[in-house]
Amino acid sequence: MINFSRAVLNELEEELHIISFDYDNPIKMCDKSLETIIQHLQQLKEYVLNNQFENQEEEIHFFKIIKPKFTSKLLYFEKIRKLETRKPIGSKTMQLEYLENETKKLNVYFCENLEFYNYYRLGSTFVDDKIYIRNSVVIDYNLETFYYEKDHRFSTSHDFKTATILANEIFQNYIENKILNLSDNKPTAFPCPIENKILKWTESKTALIELIYALHTSKVFIDGKADLNEIAKYFEKIFDIELGDIYRASNEIKNRKINKTKFLDVLRENLNKRFEEQDYK
Repeated sequence: MINFSRAVLNELEEELHIISFDYDNPIKMCDKSLETIIQHLQQLKEYVLNNQFENQEEEIHFFKIIKPKFTSKLLYFEKIRKLETRKPIGSKTMQLEYLENETKKLNVYFCENLEFYNYYRLGSTFVDDKIYIRNSVVIDYNLETFYYEKDHRFSTSHDFKTATILANEIFQNYIENKILNLSDNKPTAFPCPIENKILKWTESKTALIELIYALHTSKVFIDGKADLNEIAKYFEKIFDIELGDIYRASNEIKNRKINKTKFLDVLRENLNKRFEEQDYK
């Protein structure tokens, strides 16, 4: 079941990549993407209805991890299409206000579902057997009302809510990019929701701060226009980490008596070693 699902997901993501290159118009891109996602989601549903999960763990994994990756893409492109079709044709101020209102809506949803968001993002599992197993409904007044009208052979009480979280995160990035690009008078990039996975930073915070300072010093973001705090906040978000006072940490790095660029030196050494090993293969 899992191997088949992953194969279908990989195929879907490849097709979405192609669509993102073929269509410049965001509405047409959404229409084609939605059509493709629905086809693959239907293919997945038919397989699930005609096959059995090996055990409860596999069923939980499917409805907690696999299916939301499909559904979140569907929700994401629906949100983008609605955003683009309803955006005002007016001044930059009007468009920014419109985008900021959309951001507020996302924040409201986040606040209303904070408990479940924390459960999912912290990797909790203690009620998985109740919320990611079919026909195992726990009374939850925060459930979307249409849950009770869904096909319960292919749904659990919280797989859609999980997908909504994933979709909202990518959608928020899309809106933030539009706001930034609109402010700079640049064309808006169209991020494709391929594998919305948080990469956990497992090195030290000091190492990340050293990297951030190096990137800021080299002016690699927005032609050097991004300030240090802006870069730090971005890294905190994508790596799910709190860096604290980066200026105090930078002073500690500068005050090192030996090797002020310890982490960068390790990166350079490891990369050179990798290239050398490849040369001998």
